[in-house]
Parts: sequence; structure tokens; C-alpha cells
Amino acid sequence: MIIVLYIFLFLFGTAIGSFINAFEYRLRNKIDFVTKRSACTRCKHELSVLDLIPLLSFVLIGGKCRYCGTKVSYQYPIVEFLAGMLFVVSGWYVTARMHIYALSDLFWVLCISFLIGLLFSLFLFFALYDVKHKIIPNKVVIPAIASALLFNILIAAGMHLDLFPAVSSLLQDFSILWNVLFALLGALFIASIIIVTKGKGMGGGDLKLVFLMGLVLGWQKLIFAIYAAVILGAIAGLIWGALKGKIKGLKIPFGLFLSIGTIISFLVGDVVWEWFWM
Repeated sequence: MIIVLYIFLFLFGTAIGSFINAFEYRLRNKIDFVTKRSACTRCKHELSVLDLIPLLSFVLIGGKCRYCGTKVSYQYPIVEFLAGMLFVVSGWYVTARMHIYALSDLFWVLCISFLIGLLFSLFLFFALYDVKHKIIPNKVVIPAIASALLFNILIAAGMHLDLFPAVSSLLQDFSILWNVLFALLGALFIASIIIVTKGKGMGGGDLKLVFLMGLVLGWQKLIFAIYAAVILGAIAGLIWGALKGKIKGLKIPFGLFLSIGTIISFLVGDVVWEWFWM
């Protein structure tokens, strides 16, 4: 049953990855996402269903547009695969903390796995967008913050009314007050860095992203996520600087490392925190 669950999550995740690729391109180029059909970025020929199957289409068409022969970026299968794996990891995370004894338990496992997979995919989008365009788009991060705030309120209300007994093991450390407080403190920390560096190290997008991280991680995992992001960013900066032959003036997409830190911390932050204070 677990293997079938993972396969299902992977396939669904690749579809979300395909959506991320399309949304990233359309958002940057201000293309309507609702009415416009997917088309080749070069010849503008509308793509058929056979051109849009996650991962499989890239292999079948040989990594080229079927209509004009333009090479398709490896970004597309890579993002689709990563999104699929993130959904599998979300399923592993949930099944490791919940036991499936009945169909109702499986329902909760699926629902929570989907929610966590979508959360991870959101940060995958932020990472991709920041790497390509050096910005965290307000059109996505602000609605995400509003949704996270609403979600915190709903969880707090549900816990107060004891509506989620089946998933109590996943919510035992939840506190809306601590989440909001440390989201604000995290944002203030980034704001201080922006002020000191005069915007050269980080920007307003990073500030909003850290606020979102605080809302979805909680205070302990937020601290670990920022720490992990700083370490990973520093290592990447040193490697990139060595390859470029210079350190000064390098622009590192910190949103990428904040996103990676968020996913890592969500999965193992509590374990690391407990180990640190043993």
C-alpha cells in the first residue's frame, strides 16, 4: 500500500512540477495563465496533450519541440522530477509519524501528504524563480503569507475544538502565537541585514520569504532553516567565487538557500533541535 501511495504522490508531484515550469515562464513574461494554452516559446505553436506529459514527453520528443526543433531546456524535466520527489518525501514524512489502521487514516495521510507536497513545491517555485530572475515575486509570496496566516488560524481553531485527533502527533508542537511572533522576529532579523548591507546582501523578497517560513515552520525549525540557509549560501558562494576567480560583487540567490533550508528543516529540524540540546 505504501509503495502505491508513493507512486501516486510522485506522479501527482510531476504534474505540479509541470505547472511550476509553466507558471514561472508566464509570470515573468506577463502571459495570462488562465485563458492562454501552452505553446512553444520559440515558434509559438500550441502544444498538444502528448507534449505536456510530465517527464515522459521530454523523452519521447527527444528534448526538442516537435514543430520547430528548438531544444527544450533541461529545467523542465529537472523541476518535474524534483517536484515528484518532494511529494514522495512528504508522504514518507507523514507515514513515518502516522500509522494506517483504517481507510480513514489513509485519507488523512493522503490529505496531509498533498498539503506538505504543495508547500514544498511552493518553495521549489521560489527557488527556481530566484535563481533565474534574482527576485521573489510579490504576486506569489504575499498571497502565500495570507494563506499561511489563515491556515494557522484554522489549525488553532480546530485544535481548540479537538477536530483533528487523527493527526494530533503532527500538531503537538503547534502554536499560532509562537509562529507569528518568530515570523516577525525572523523578518526583523533579515530587515536588519538589509539595512546594514544597504540591500546588497538580501532584499525585500527574502524578508517576506522568511516571514512565510516562520508561519509554516514554527520558531525552532525557523532558526534551523535560517542557519542552514546561511551555511549553504556561504559554501555555494565560496565555490562560485573560486570558479569565477573573485568573491566581491557576486550575487547569490539567497531565496534558493532559504527554500532548501525550509524543506530540510521541515523534515528533520525537530530531530536536529533535540539532538543539539541533548
